[in-house]
Amino acid sequence: MPNMRIVTVCLPKSADINQLAATATAVLASTTAAGQASLVGHFATSVRRWGCRHLVQPFQGSAAGGRISKLDLNTMRTQARNTYWYRWQIWHQVVAGTPVAKSFWAYLNRHRANPAKYGLAQAQQDYLGQPRIQAMLVYNALPNKIMELPTAHLVALQTGAHSYAHLGWLSAVPGHAMVTTDGQYLTPASERFADVISFLNTANNHLSTLGRNGHLVALAANYFDMKK
Repeated sequence: MPNMRIVTVCLPKSADINQLAATATAVLASTTAAGQASLVGHFATSVRRWGCRHLVQPFQGSAAGGRISKLDLNTMRTQARNTYWYRWQIWHQVVAGTPVAKSFWAYLNRHRANPAKYGLAQAQQDYLGQPRIQAMLVYNALPNKIMELPTAHLVALQTGAHSYAHLGWLSAVPGHAMVTTDGQYLTPASERFADVISFLNTANNHLSTLGRNGHLVALAANYFDMKK
């Protein structure tokens, strides 16, 4: 089944302002096994005019891309950090009194080590049967919940409020994947916390090298295979 992912494509300052969308789409198509990709208003910007030639599809404080000097990356990161901080506070109350939970990877590794004696269904059942995971699932089932508590964030949430908030800051700009200015496709090797942090570290380091005249374009891509 395909997965819809946001990919940030980095383009150098020499990129043609009038061809950013076409260039980014072509670059993405040449580096991944993505299906059809379309522009998505991923970036915050203080520019609201459709006619701004340095932005791609600016609309009501967001844009699909443009020159970095016209994008408000600081606001994106601050808002994401605050959201993650707030989510952690809710999570902390929801799981209060429950023991630390193991990640799904711990159960999956046990299954892979001896699939004949420990089946995948049993691994999934044991993971979901943990009190902390059950508390999160019960909260997520509430129709009036404040926000979702992703079980995929379990390990990150268990690292503490500040660490989880920093994860939000790091995740704000790159999206699910990134294409660097030299055509390198970056994405986490897996959903393991260490792999996600490795990707975010590399992606944000690359962003810091682009300068204010570099360009970013966000594409929503339909993936059948996240890597070639």
